[in-house]
Amino acid sequence: DRKGVVEGKSVDIGGLRMITKKWRRSSREAQEILQRCPRTRHGFMARVKLFDYGQFDEQPLLVADFLDKCAELGVEVDRRGYATRSWTYAVECRSAQDVEALSRIVGVRSISQMPLIRTVRPQVAINQTLPELPVRAADQEDIPVVVVVDSGISGRNAALASWVVGRDVQVAPPYDQNKAHGTFVAGLVAYGAQLNPTFAGIDNGPCGVFDLQVIPNDDPARGDTLALMEQDLLVSLEQALTEHANKYRVWNLSLGTDEVCSLDEFSELANELDNLQERFKVSFVISAGNYRQLPLLDYPRTGAQQDTGRITAPADSVLGITVGAISHVDFRQSGPKQHQLSAFSRHGAGPNYVIKPDLVHYGGSCTTDGSSVHGIRSLTDTGIGEDLGTSFAAPLVSRTLAQIYHDITPSPSPVLARALLTHHARDPRSGLRVPDGEENYLGFGLPATVPYCLECTPHSATLVFDDVLRPGNFLEWDHFPYPPSLYRDGRYFGEIWMTLAFAPARGTRWGTEYCQSHIDAHLGVYHDTVSRSTGEITRKFRGLVPAEHRNPGMLYEAYQVETLRKWAPVRTYRGDMGERGEKGNRWRLKLQLLSRHEHAHETARAQPFSLIITIADPLKT
Repeated sequence: DRKGVVEGKSVDIGGLRMITKKWRRSSREAQEILQRCPRTRHGFMARVKLFDYGQFDEQPLLVADFLDKCAELGVEVDRRGYATRSWTYAVECRSAQDVEALSRIVGVRSISQMPLIRTVRPQVAINQTLPELPVRAADQEDIPVVVVVDSGISGRNAALASWVVGRDVQVAPPYDQNKAHGTFVAGLVAYGAQLNPTFAGIDNGPCGVFDLQVIPNDDPARGDTLALMEQDLLVSLEQALTEHANKYRVWNLSLGTDEVCSLDEFSELANELDNLQERFKVSFVISAGNYRQLPLLDYPRTGAQQDTGRITAPADSVLGITVGAISHVDFRQSGPKQHQLSAFSRHGAGPNYVIKPDLVHYGGSCTTDGSSVHGIRSLTDTGIGEDLGTSFAAPLVSRTLAQIYHDITPSPSPVLARALLTHHARDPRSGLRVPDGEENYLGFGLPATVPYCLECTPHSATLVFDDVLRPGNFLEWDHFPYPPSLYRDGRYFGEIWMTLAFAPARGTRWGTEYCQSHIDAHLGVYHDTVSRSTGEITRKFRGLVPAEHRNPGMLYEAYQVETLRKWAPVRTYRGDMGERGEKGNRWRLKLQLLSRHEHAHETARAQPFSLIITIADPLKT
């Protein structure tokens, strides 16, 4: 009485889904997959991912069967660049028949084209004479540094070259001659404020760059071209991280793919970048991606734009800091207003409703029809250029993050650095918190510059907790010290905001349940309630600092994931006692570690976290 399996289709039977060859190809024909694959010397490069059986003994048998089948087909298999337990391989196919045969192998979960890594080509040149720019002194060695993972940095500009602390060229000649994009990015790291003096949120403190050239020329007008495949990028990154990660903690990735991120599954590239960040204890700052098809995107996004304008891989990296671009000008019509998301900047949410982009910065602006362009200014080979893209918002965040790492001794963990970067971020339109409903466009807002993100005002106090939660335990601070100056007539006053960041245990085999651990934070007061019938006094706890971007009306898990951002690696909280204040006996802070119960044996490890709490007097008295 069940429906038969139709060739090439997946059929639901009793809640289970039949895995067919076409399902493995995401409903594409073998020939279509082949046409999408980048060309190689002997064929076309595809990416194959196997099923992950976890701790079970069948996994080695599954891998062996896959490799044996590939040997029979005569196709070359290469897993360089991919983590051992990702079970992902680069496979060089010669024909659609090879793709068809690979998609019939039982252990194969998916087969697709090998993604290509792209950057934004410069669009507008000003060709103005260079202004007087500060040059790094020969003895000025103790400076923050950003690794610019890009197309290379030109050495023709003496001022910029003085801030280049080292170079690692991983592009073979003759494909290493087009350094326009990398130079533009590096110019914003070193001279963002000097070249854009009217922009807010950019300080003029010193910041050096390390030139990691991994992107070959892709512009035929600039010479011979070569595509950069996902695997090539990962191999180059791993090699460079092995050599330089101990010295440089911030790596700017103003690059991306054309793969629009799914709400149901994290991209393979994002997973691999997460593995590298965890392994080498560094922070990747990643551009959100650019929407290129005219007309561009409205603000707020309308209709089909919600889907077509979503972020592209690897902007869905959980441990990475994704940056969107906001407008520095105010278009009266057919374009964004000042401080709104730029018409080309892609938006979230990320998979599993993780807030993406994490932050925003200025990256130029234009009308939705592309007729009027106001770019951000930076350096070219010969002078000053003007361009726009999320690629150029990312380095402005990277330089601030590098300064956070540099100014704190001992150097903070990536989790603490991310928490500090996020904690003082604000909506650039109002200077307040990003309102509910706009976090998928603006993330947590525009970050504050150093030193403001590392200091307190005279009317506030900030506490930083950098600790570890053990499975099965919770951390609690009863009688949490609240400022006496904000307590009067039996009531507490003031405003509190908190930022909680951690690097969750992860598992790609679980799809949308990629994040396997979660931390809940609660800060509030105990208060007494008197029973009307018996007069008995009961003491109860009431949280006064709820999570932002939430609606507490429903408790279903799916609702908590989508609306309360459960399982997200960064969460912010805010509470305001108001003019009347809040009654209470004493304060309590509590943090609890949660694991997806069915996978508790895999996530039963200590969970580092960083929690930042600021208590402030809104009256500033």
